Amino acid sequence: MNTLHPLMPDADMMLWSAAAGALGLVVLLALADAFYSRTRAASQTLAYLALCWAVVLLLSGLPAAIWPGAYDELATAQFLAGPLCAAVGSYGASKWLSAHQRDHLMQVSLLAITLVCLAGVPLCLLLAPEWRLPVSGALAIANLSVVLWLSVRATQLGDRMAWGLALGCLLTLPAQIGLYGLALNTSRPPLLLQAGVALAALLSVVITAAMLWLRNHHIRQMRQGEVSRRDPITQLYDGVAMVRKIIGAQQRRQRTRRDGALMAVLLFEPERLLPLIGQAGLNDLYIQLARRMQRHTGAVNPAGRYYDRCFMVLLETMHSPRWIRTLGLRVASSLRRPLDLRSLDGRRIRVTPDIAVGIVHLSAAGKDVDQLLHEAQSVAQAARAMRSRAAMLDPESHTAVPVEHADLGSSWRALRDAVPAVPPRPKNPKTPKSAGKTPRSGRPRHKPA
Repeated sequence: MNTLHPLMPDADMMLWSAAAGALGLVVLLALADAFYSRTRAASQTLAYLALCWAVVLLLSGLPAAIWPGAYDELATAQFLAGPLCAAVGSYGASKWLSAHQRDHLMQVSLLAITLVCLAGVPLCLLLAPEWRLPVSGALAIANLSVVLWLSVRATQLGDRMAWGLALGCLLTLPAQIGLYGLALNTSRPPLLLQAGVALAALLSVVITAAMLWLRNHHIRQMRQGEVSRRDPITQLYDGVAMVRKIIGAQQRRQRTRRDGALMAVLLFEPERLLPLIGQAGLNDLYIQLARRMQRHTGAVNPAGRYYDRCFMVLLETMHSPRWIRTLGLRVASSLRRPLDLRSLDGRRIRVTPDIAVGIVHLSAAGKDVDQLLHEAQSVAQAARAMRSRAAMLDPESHTAVPVEHADLGSSWRALRDAVPAVPPRPKNPKTPKSAGKTPRSGRPRHKPA
C-alpha cells in the first residue's frame, strides 16, 4: 500500500506548510521555556510537542512532496512516530496528573498503555508493509482514548486543571483519525476536510501545550517556595516587588534613556478612623484608594503598596513632562473625594481621606532606590501643606514645589538638561543641620514587608 503522496496539489501544500509553521512556532516557544526554566518537566513537554509536530508533518505527506526520493526513510518514520509520540504523551500525562499519588487505577492504566505503545514500535517492523501504518494508528488512537478517559476521571477526583488536558485530547482524537485517514488513502480528500483536520491538530497542540506549561509553572512555584508578591488587601505589588520594579526601571533608563517618574501617595493618620469604621472598614478604604489611583495611572504603570499607608506608582508611559502635572493633580483630586464606608454600627458614612501626592522625576540614574523612595515620601509629606495636595521635587533647588507651579519644560530632554548630576547618597550621610533641602519632618520609618 502506498501510504505516501509524492505528488501534492499546490493548495494542499500551502495548507500543510502553514500548519507546520504554526506548530513549529509552538515548539519554539516550548524550547524557549525549557531553556529558561531548565526543568525536566519543561524538557519532556518540549520532546512531546516536537514529536507531535513530526507526526502531523509526516502523516500529512508534506515531506514526501518535498523529498520524493526519500520514500523508504519517510515510510518508516511515518509508522514509527505515532506510537512513540503516544508513549511519550501517556508517560507525561502520568506525571502531569500525579497518577502515582492520586489513583492506583490511573497509574496502572497509563503505565500499561505506555508500555504497549513502546513495544508496538519495534513490533510494527515485523508486520507486513500494508499493516504497519494501520497498526500504528490503532496504537496511537487507543493510547489517546485511555488518556482522555483518565483525564476526565482526574476531574472527578478534584483536579480542575485536568479539564484542559481532556479538551486537548478530545480535539486530538479527530485530528489523529483524520491524519491517519489522510495517510492511508491513495487519493487526497477535499481541501476543506484537510483544513478541518489541520485546524483540529493545531488547536489540540496549542491547548495541550498551554495546560502543560500551566501545570509545570505551578509545580515550579511550589518547589521553589515562592511567595506572593501582591499585597493581600489591595492586590497591588508589595514593597519588595516595587523596589525590584524601580531597580529595573533605572537599569532600563541607563540603556535606553527612557524617562519616567516615581509617585508616592501617603495617607495621613488613618488610625483616627479605627474607632469609627474598624479594621475592616480601613481595609475597604485602602482598596478604594488603590482602585481610584490605578484608574488614573493605568494598568501598565506598576503600582504597589510600599507599606500600610504609602502607595508607590512607577510612571514610564508619559509622553511629555507636562503629563506629570496633569496626572498629579488628577490623582490628588480623585483621592480626596469622599468615600462611602460602613461604620461599626452598620451605617453607611462618608469619609474624606487625608492624602498627599509626591512625584520625583527619574532623572539621576546614580540615585539608589532608598534615596528615590525617601525623596518621593518627603515630597508627599510636604504636599500635605499645599492647596492642591500634589507636589514635585524641583531638580534645581531640590525642594518640594506644587505641581501646578513646577517648571517642567516642553520635553523630556529639556527636563533632563535642567537636572544637575546628583551622586548616590552615602549610607551614613554627614550633612550639616542647615543643609535640609527636602522636608525631613515626620520621615516614615516603615520598611516594606
